Amino acid sequence: MIVVIILVSVVLFLIALFVIEPFLLAFVYSQFLKLFVKNPPFADVEKEFPEGKILKDNWPIIRKELEKVLENVENVPLFHNVDGLQKSISARDGKAWRTFIIKGFDAWLPANAALVPETSELIRQIPRVSLAMFSIIDGGKHIPPHYGFFKSVLRYHLAMIIPEGDCYIEVGGERYSWKEGEHVLFDDTYRHEVWNKTEERRVVLFLDVLRDLPGPMDKMNRYLFSILQKSKKLKAAAARAEVARDV
Repeated sequence: MIVVIILVSVVLFLIALFVIEPFLLAFVYSQFLKLFVKNPPFADVEKEFPEGKILKDNWPIIRKELEKVLENVENVPLFHNVDGLQKSISARDGKAWRTFIIKGFDAWLPANAALVPETSELIRQIPRVSLAMFSIIDGGKHIPPHYGFFKSVLRYHLAMIIPEGDCYIEVGGERYSWKEGEHVLFDDTYRHEVWNKTEERRVVLFLDVLRDLPGPMDKMNRYLFSILQKSKKLKAAAARAEVARDV
């Protein structure tokens, strides 16, 4: 059975590579990785992503640049306006989920990065970061249960602004409540959801971090993201993610 699954995955992988949208290629490769990569919902951030210390140690610098962005938060696009595929989880309750994207699928958004230069410079020190953004959700926001597409990354949150009260994420049935200046790493291919049951805004620095995979899988992982950079879908999303300069 395993052999059949592998063969089917290879065929689909090749079709996606040469014929279909690159994001489908990423999804197929992710399913392939699930056969070999096993981990609990939450990972040991110090062990799996020691580079996170660079960000955690500089949390006050990042927070200061974030506060400047939030002065004109209405200029920051809603997530589903950047990526229409997220509409079912971003737009459903009428509460805002905004994303200030700095880097997406290994491609920098120069205009946004220029607005947070010190944060961008810190992220540049960590080549494994494929996606970097501030994830901003309003009070009362619920991001319903969903699954991530890419087993090839782990997700990292560094808590920036966390209101008092019930404000947490559940991953694979395990709950984590953010604390300002603290970080967490998890596998978003597990079922997960977010609650902000307070009346105040919650913000985290949100990263996708390329997994440290053995040999050929690691090379394929990086090659995959180089393909995604060139996707028309990604370029269109990047244009929608650009924030006005008066932020």
